[in-house]
Amino acid sequence: MANRTIGSIGEWLTPQRMFVAFWLVLLILMPLVYRSMQQTSSGCVRCHGDKKRMEAEGVPHFYITKETVEKQSKHPDIECRDCHLGNGRSTDKGIAHKGMLKAILISEDGDILNRKAIFNGPLLPSGSNKIYELLPKIQQNGQPDVPYEVRNLLWHDRNLKTFNFDPDIAKTTCGKSNCHPQELKQFRKSTMGVNYRQRYMRTWTAPYGPHNCGPSFADLPASDELKGAGFSYKNTADIVRNLNVPFTHQQAEDKQKFCNICHAGCLDCHYTPTQKGGVHSFTKTPTAESCAGFGRGTSICHPGAMQSRRGETYIGGDYSIPTGMKPDVHYEKGIQCVACHPTGEKGMGDMERRASCQDCHLEIEEAHASGVHKTLDCPSCHISELRGYQITIWGPGTVAGRQNPFKKYSLYYGIQSPPIIVKDQKGVWRPYKIWPHSVGNIKEDVAASPALTFKWPNGETHDAYYTVGTFDNLSANNKHLLWLQLDQAAHPFGKARKCGSCHAQRQTAQSTWEFFDNHGAYPFNGQHTIIADTESLRIEDIKNTTPIEPMDGAKLEDFASWLFLKDRWKIPGDFSIKADKDKYNQYLTWAKSIEHGLTKLDNISGAFSKTRLKQYKALRGVVIHNEERAREIEDFLKDNLTQ
Repeated sequence: MANRTIGSIGEWLTPQRMFVAFWLVLLILMPLVYRSMQQTSSGCVRCHGDKKRMEAEGVPHFYITKETVEKQSKHPDIECRDCHLGNGRSTDKGIAHKGMLKAILISEDGDILNRKAIFNGPLLPSGSNKIYELLPKIQQNGQPDVPYEVRNLLWHDRNLKTFNFDPDIAKTTCGKSNCHPQELKQFRKSTMGVNYRQRYMRTWTAPYGPHNCGPSFADLPASDELKGAGFSYKNTADIVRNLNVPFTHQQAEDKQKFCNICHAGCLDCHYTPTQKGGVHSFTKTPTAESCAGFGRGTSICHPGAMQSRRGETYIGGDYSIPTGMKPDVHYEKGIQCVACHPTGEKGMGDMERRASCQDCHLEIEEAHASGVHKTLDCPSCHISELRGYQITIWGPGTVAGRQNPFKKYSLYYGIQSPPIIVKDQKGVWRPYKIWPHSVGNIKEDVAASPALTFKWPNGETHDAYYTVGTFDNLSANNKHLLWLQLDQAAHPFGKARKCGSCHAQRQTAQSTWEFFDNHGAYPFNGQHTIIADTESLRIEDIKNTTPIEPMDGAKLEDFASWLFLKDRWKIPGDFSIKADKDKYNQYLTWAKSIEHGLTKLDNISGAFSKTRLKQYKALRGVVIHNEERAREIEDFLKDNLTQ
């Protein structure tokens, strides 16, 4: 039987069939062999691993070995082509570098700069200013400084035309089948990945009112999944319909490119070159610095939305605008952003916007929830000032080296203190950054909002706006659309405000600022007052405190329409904080009693045992957040004074 089987196989394996089988196997293996050959980075290693050659080429910082890359990146067996593409087999520089991905330096005009011509060195942290430390530096007046041509530094996963994060590039690098495909798939469906909220803003008035970032000038429409990185001109056409002056596709692209720079991709969170870690250093869990742009300037990732627009900071110091703001107490204790804003249900990039104090401060949360301030969120007491933009004016000017009707004059940087407390859409009192806006050359009349309006009624965010309406008869740029923007603040946590800063006849915040844009006018200073009372929430006494000297060709209406519209920014309604006088005095008495008792206990706490000190710290947090429990401090004090 066995002999018959062997014979049958031998009879079947004719020379013709063996020939066909050989070529079939070869056809199957050839693509795999070709792919393997193409994936090699032997040419990269041969060239960049030659230190003398790199020195001769004038780029000694590009000397790198495969072992060094693997150690720095924490990616064993990684190939150069896995991240940079290009042709890893060729020994010809031009062929090898064709299609290669590399860091992108953006100019003030929105062009891609020749890195070697601007800065011939490694992209590693340098200089004393932390928020700019990863931007290239040159020596100017004996000090390292960012070259004037450089505006932004973007990583390899950006589209070279639009500057958007490009999922097609990521699919060939970070998201390739043997690397992180699942993470890329998740990220493309996250709010961060699809940039949903920005792309949702189609015009200056729809689908909700105007916004500090402006509408989505030429971006892709909002969708549930990120599918590309190109431009779209549907919004452009809608914007033009309500504009008194021309607005071309080129002008829309110029605006959109700078908007796209802010928004994140894979490398923005996980690529972290440092002096110690090297130029190929990666971090699995993003640090607070990564969330804040990792030293690449003030208009990328959260410095744009957080430090500039909301006027907050978490890191503090250089990571605030103006600089010098105190860091959040949690940052000082080494707590990173992702500890309170972990990954949500959608996976990679789906960072939870809401953060609860309960995981760390359970007793305090419970005391607060049963106290008189239970409808007041924690930042309302623990934030004492907000910085960043204090005025934003959209008007004619230069964008990307060309004239544009939508130059954003936002560099009215300053400080407003203390934050105004306003009820959100769910009835919770929260601190808000409040500042006036204007955009010129609007064609149709725009009516005032019926009331303060929250952009997302279901509470996805607590940001709000009020459209004041359009105003005519200025000497230029008519009509001007005015609005007040209210952005919720959540950082930095610090020492609590005093009771009287909220419980006065009206809330008052002072804003002082300096205008120092490169366009419009030479630097000047100014100030205004923000008032919330039983009549309205409004801007009062807005004025410059030093002379304004416009630059050649600029009109005051372009960058300072507030000079002509001073008292127009007003939201009718009752924005006062009401409290029964007798009840307030009772709680104030309890608060003073608590403060007096805590001072005495602080003075003797050095003698407490570890157990008693732990008990004291827990009680301290509880009574501060619920004045009705003031008696517990008195009892604790008596117990410890008698021992």
